[in-house]
Amino acid sequence: MRKFLNAKISTASLDYLLLIPMAVLLLMGGLALYSTAHGAPFMGTSLMRQMVWLGVGLGLVWTLQWVDPRTYYLHAYRFYAALLALLLLTYFMPTVSGGHRWLFLGPMRMQPSELGKIIIVFAMAKYLTDYRKQLDEFLYALVPLGMAIIPAVLIIGQPDLGTALIIMMVAFSMMYWSGISLFYLFVIIAPLISIVTGFGFYAFSFWMAFLIVVLYLARIKIRWKTAVFLINAMFGTLAPFLWNSLQPYQQQRIMTVIDATADPHGAGYQVLQSRTAIGSGGLFGKGLGEGTQTQLRFLPVTDTDFIIAVIGEEFGFIAILLILIMFVWLLLRLIDRASTTQYRFASLSVVGFASIFLVHIFVNMGMSTGLMPVTGLPLPFLSYGGSFLLTCILMIGLTQHLLAGEPL
Repeated sequence: MRKFLNAKISTASLDYLLLIPMAVLLLMGGLALYSTAHGAPFMGTSLMRQMVWLGVGLGLVWTLQWVDPRTYYLHAYRFYAALLALLLLTYFMPTVSGGHRWLFLGPMRMQPSELGKIIIVFAMAKYLTDYRKQLDEFLYALVPLGMAIIPAVLIIGQPDLGTALIIMMVAFSMMYWSGISLFYLFVIIAPLISIVTGFGFYAFSFWMAFLIVVLYLARIKIRWKTAVFLINAMFGTLAPFLWNSLQPYQQQRIMTVIDATADPHGAGYQVLQSRTAIGSGGLFGKGLGEGTQTQLRFLPVTDTDFIIAVIGEEFGFIAILLILIMFVWLLLRLIDRASTTQYRFASLSVVGFASIFLVHIFVNMGMSTGLMPVTGLPLPFLSYGGSFLLTCILMIGLTQHLLAGEPL
């Protein structure tokens, strides 16, 4: 493992091109959370709790300067084992909102799956670093997928389908970045496509025909071709059974993507109110605290899932455009740093962080406009959520820390 010449984060080594978009997003989120308080006393509001978690996050990032960056690499598997233990422990905790997602730490509570995203990124980055020469072999290429599936299954049981899907998407992006064969990645993602197309006879038939052509052209042994085909055929035929295994509320959320007006007072209510709020804000919005959908509480969960609808209603499309620019800035900067560092573990880790941000942004904004099912995924730096805000701040801080020193 390479040593670092200077891994301590100093003012001179800070990447302000990462800090600027984070600061702007935190400010916008603070204004939105202030508005959602509906004039309530500051103590006890989501804004107050968000500020406490912000302080905790910044304090943790500050302490990183005394941690050797090699620690994340050397102990990645130990962190991973501890995460699995914590995820199992949540099943013995009291139920909150119908799920076992939280660990209670005195008056505070923590969602281990949130910080677990960082740990899973480190574990996969270590594997993809250590076995980079063996990734041309299919079985070696499958290992990081398995490392993601194990915690994802535990998280699904909490239940938290959204976070589990994020972990799988992050695994796929890191595997791509590591240089794993595109054909292997195609084989890995193919069963998911088989499930989606399995609900329609013609779509599934076209997909299987396409798969046959790809396998025919692939330079792999016939037994592997046969196995891949049979696995995808099985997943496609299991699609109706997998659909029936979903909870009724999960099925309803998926159906709202097709037509939110089919159940305007039930599953489609949140999406319809969100669209109304965003549309009524126009170009410049109605003003801070003046949004009718927000202040009259027609818009549900304003401080978490639908925070962008609050911003759209009260600050207008201009504010949403500014937020999108900040997110694009942040993501492009992370990818740029990942592509220029010579340190493979750091590069893979930063790509994993960027993927977490990207999926949260895409899904949250998609569900606010009815383009994605409502999955409860918050918007980075904007939505209220102590564990998630802490995770976001740590990802930025860890990026600074991993890239602060130059490897020998």
